[in-house]
Amino acid sequence: MKRLPKILLYTCLFSVGLCLLAPVSFRLWLKHEYHLPPEQRVRKQFENNRADYIQFVTLLQRDQSAHFIVIDGGGRVDIDGVHGRLVPEYRDLIRKIGAKDVIIRADGSIEFALWGFGCTICSDSYMGVRYYPKDPKTGSPAGWEQTVVTSLDSAKLPQEKGAVATGLYVVPIEPDWFIYRLEYQE
Repeated sequence: MKRLPKILLYTCLFSVGLCLLAPVSFRLWLKHEYHLPPEQRVRKQFENNRADYIQFVTLLQRDQSAHFIVIDGGGRVDIDGVHGRLVPEYRDLIRKIGAKDVIIRADGSIEFALWGFGCTICSDSYMGVRYYPKDPKTGSPAGWEQTVVTSLDSAKLPQEKGAVATGLYVVPIEPDWFIYRLEYQE
């Protein structure tokens, strides 16, 4: 009989410990995911993989179904939110580049997300390399035109409510290539 209170005590202490540890762990994880690298790191990553980026854009431009699609890190192309297809060439290039995913926009621009995080109930913050053709197919959706800036450092970007304002900010690398930072505040 004396063992039961001890077991209950240890169980309660363990449960309280988990309840305290979970939010702290989640907060640390979010801080790590939201940490965006300096733009020099993205520039170097582009320079080291330039040929792979160009090859990827060439493949996507030849793919007749590549209009506003998302390609995940495993090379799976999301066609309509339900159906998808695996493209081994895309998978191999995404792995070489180190992208989380690739988004092909209706205007023909292509975003290679390298770092960042977003979710349904939180703000989104991504950084990577963006291809924007000289002659876009259509205009960008309202509110998502790229804004050319001199730096992607948080302190140098427009602020809103103590955070970087919603927008697509870019720093040119080459005529059609940019380092981008996408911010969407909830």
